[in-house]
Amino acid sequence: MTLLFNRIRQARRGAEMSQSELAAAVGVARSAVAQWERKDGAKPTTDNMGKIAMATAVSFEWLATGRGGRWLGGDAETPAMLLNFYAQCGLEERLLVAFRTLRSPEQLPLVDFVEAMTERA
Repeated sequence: MTLLFNRIRQARRGAEMSQSELAAAVGVARSAVAQWERKDGAKPTTDNMGKIAMATAVSFEWLATGRGGRWLGGDAETPAMLLNFYAQCGLEERLLVAFRTLRSPEQLPLVDFVEAMTERA
């Protein structure tokens, strides 16, 4: 079984991405990707591993553990989690937690307000 740093490198190269391209897709500096690809380097967070898997079209399980199928394809299984439906930063998480504390009638005006703001942006 390959080690995590090798799987990250394999995923990036298999997707024909440079370290800079992967860094941009994940939202980190190129030096972070370089660290992840070093034997004694830092390890990415679970959130960033999910972003690496999505950007390189590999299975999250394979990337994280080395088990299971490597590539996601057109006929591959649906990923266990689609990151677009979960908070992707601390600010989004705060908003989601606060939103969930509201009663249903209070939620609708908030959603309408946020949607109106995005239409102006």
